Amino acid sequence: MNREKLTDAKSTIELSGFRHGACSTLCALQSEFYARAWGFNHLYESVVAASVGDFLSRYNKEKDFVQLVLNNNVVKGGIVIDQVDQQTGQLRWFIVSDELRGLGLGKKLINNAMTFVKELEFKQIFLTTFQGLDGAKALYEMHGFKLTQEKLASTWGKEVVEQRYEWLAD
Repeated sequence: MNREKLTDAKSTIELSGFRHGACSTLCALQSEFYARAWGFNHLYESVVAASVGDFLSRYNKEKDFVQLVLNNNVVKGGIVIDQVDQQTGQLRWFIVSDELRGLGLGKKLINNAMTFVKELEFKQIFLTTFQGLDGAKALYEMHGFKLTQEKLASTWGKEVVEQRYEWLAD
């Protein structure tokens, strides 16, 4: 993936493809954010870390999408489309760090991810999240994701209403 640079006087923000260590950094960013903002405990990090390890064991740059937000060459966000099978993918580890929120990076990330999905002709993309993430929900819905399941669960170390969203090709 080509790099896209957005520069101001103090920093350079780039959108970049896969780089070693970056998916683990996305895990760390999410773990820290959800612990601080939502009270998730170590179980959240263990679930995400396990899924990152699974993804990396079968990562294929031709079939999986990884886009990172780099600020002065430090990973500060990203998004992944993980190909589950020939027709299905999972949107994973979508985050932008607090200091870069509000710059339109989340919108740019999901736009680029969904362009990839359409180019590779995925039939379905799904994601799991939880109730209360209204900004992300708006981005998902803007791209045609529909809420398909809700359940009270504590998979991530705190009881929340877990949600599954799905996007289906036209």
